[in-house]
Amino acid sequence: MAATILLPAPAHAATAAFVKESQWPSGYVGKMTVHNPGPATLTSWRVEFDLPAGTTLGSYWNAAMTRDGSRFLFTNMAWNGTLAAGASTSFGWVADGVGEPQGCRVNGAACSGPPAVDVTPPSTPANVHFVTGGWTGITWSPSTDDTGVVEYQIFHRTTQIASTTATSYAMPIPPPMVTTYGVRAVDAAGNISPFAPLHVGQLPDTTPPTAPVNLRIGGMSPDRLAVRWDAATDETFLIGYEVYLNGTLISKVGGTSGYVPFTGFGVYTVRVRAWDASGNFGPYAQLSIAIDPPPPPPAAH
Repeated sequence: MAATILLPAPAHAATAAFVKESQWPSGYVGKMTVHNPGPATLTSWRVEFDLPAGTTLGSYWNAAMTRDGSRFLFTNMAWNGTLAAGASTSFGWVADGVGEPQGCRVNGAACSGPPAVDVTPPSTPANVHFVTGGWTGITWSPSTDDTGVVEYQIFHRTTQIASTTATSYAMPIPPPMVTTYGVRAVDAAGNISPFAPLHVGQLPDTTPPTAPVNLRIGGMSPDRLAVRWDAATDETFLIGYEVYLNGTLISKVGGTSGYVPFTGFGVYTVRVRAWDASGNFGPYAQLSIAIDPPPPPPAAH
């Protein structure tokens, strides 16, 4: 049974970009463009910035303005505060002086927008195998990642036995036994790839992993939802997890967290399942969340 949780909409980020439309020795015409990069409608905006000593503002348009010392605050008019996903609007002013805006903030955040967050795990290491001869150990082909792999983790069953920045790990060839080793990649943001397994006398099994437990939403941002869960178990070796949103596979991860895109108000059904070294998939853990828009502002009297 899927739980349903009603969540308020996350705060929506905006960006603001300044340009000089024209200028002369003692002043210029400035233009600030406010953009809504998120998937949901923005219902209001506020832009504030400082001007250096020797520069002030004369006339302005398409916004309401207040001033506190060198700090200027612009808020939307009744007719240009609502911005649909991807939409923009602009306001402007005539400056007396040549100083440009400093410390710009839009809706409380940097005008340039939040820094990009890496949510993509590295690829699974390939070609994992034992080598013998003058050197013994495990070697593999490097993973790929959009920002770069910082380490590889080597596991024996459920226990991490080493980490390395190289693509090999020196170890004695294990004695005759039935077991599994695994190698996975980690990037600078902490995203973890699924394991590449290395079997030692291990025959394929037919028993699937258990379902992940305690599936939950761990955080919200303008463009994604963070998903977390407690680990599944498997009798041989757990490779990783598949994360789905509304029936679509979003990612394959090696840890117990991932992300799904936020695309606006509505119901989000997240499903997560584990798979093992024999290719058996366990049952899904499922959670449905409803993200509702904020209530309308009270009617004016």
